[in-house]
Amino acid sequence: MVADALVYHPAVAHYLKYVATTVGRDKLLRTLQYFARFYAWYLLRTNQPKTAIVPWETMKKQFGMVRKVLRVGKNVEHFKAAAAAVDAKTMDPVLRYAAVGRQLGYAGYLTLDIATVLDATGIKKSPSAKKFQTEAYRFWAMGLACSVVAQAYTLWQLRQREARVDRKEGEGVVESKRIAM
Repeated sequence: MVADALVYHPAVAHYLKYVATTVGRDKLLRTLQYFARFYAWYLLRTNQPKTAIVPWETMKKQFGMVRKVLRVGKNVEHFKAAAAAVDAKTMDPVLRYAAVGRQLGYAGYLTLDIATVLDATGIKKSPSAKKFQTEAYRFWAMGLACSVVAQAYTLWQLRQREARVDRKEGEGVVESKRIAM
């Protein structure tokens, strides 16, 4: 009876749908990893013994490694998204180039991150792993920069559109509310 109530609870169904996706698992693992990082920092700041901190540091590192392994193959999604953005001829050119840059940045990051998996897991050490990781972070920064450019451009476009709206008309009021959302 009680087991049925728990197993068939809507929250369990929602959880199962959530972790059935790679993104859902990654978000859950990231939450646990960052909590472990925060708690290890908190224990360090409150002068707790090293024996209390080590398990949380280990948890942080292990969840980070699991996330790294789960990212293998995700670069293909970003290459596909970049190709789709290149083909989107009706899209605003600035947003299109920013989308292509963002997707290529993330794809480059994930591709170089894959190159460091064997080294990070200890399966096969590589002298160039540190260089690959540094370059991966540069690609990640490029993706973030393109994302910021796209968001700033979109905000600029919305402000331009809002400046043209006549708020004295009924349609203008509705349009300004639509822009605000």
